[in-house]
Amino acid sequence: MPKIVSFAGLVATFFVAYVCDRWVELLRIEATQNFAIASYLWIAGIANLLLAIALLLLSWHVIFRTSKSTLVSSVFVLVGLALTFASAIDMSVASTLPPLGIVEFLMPNSHLFYVASFVAVIGIAGLCSPVTDQQLRR
Repeated sequence: MPKIVSFAGLVATFFVAYVCDRWVELLRIEATQNFAIASYLWIAGIANLLLAIALLLLSWHVIFRTSKSTLVSSVFVLVGLALTFASAIDMSVASTLPPLGIVEFLMPNSHLFYVASFVAVIGIAGLCSPVTDQQLRR
C-alpha cells in the first residue's frame, strides 16, 4: 500500500506543479496587461508554498514510510532524471528524431522542472536511506 501511495503522490505532485505553472503564467500575462502585479506576486508565493509542502510530504513518505523500497526509489530517480533532462535530450536529438513536444512544459524556470529535479533527489535519498522494515515497526 505505501508503494501505491508513493506513486500517487508522485503523480499528484507533478499535477500540482503543472497547475501552478499554468496559474502563475496566466496571472503574469494578466498582470502585464493591467499593470497590477500585486495579485501575481501573492499567487506566485502561494504556488511556491504549495509545492514546497507537497514535496516535503512526498519526501517524508518515500524516505521514512515506504520501508526502503528500492522499486519506489528507483522509479523516482528514473522519472526525475528523465524529466529533468528531457528538454536537453529533445533539443539535442531534434535533428534526427521528431520533437517530443514537452519543451514548453519543462523549461528550466518552471515548477515542473524543479519538481522533476527534486523527485530525482528524493529517489536518491530513498536509495541511501538506512531505514528498514524492522525500524519502522518499532
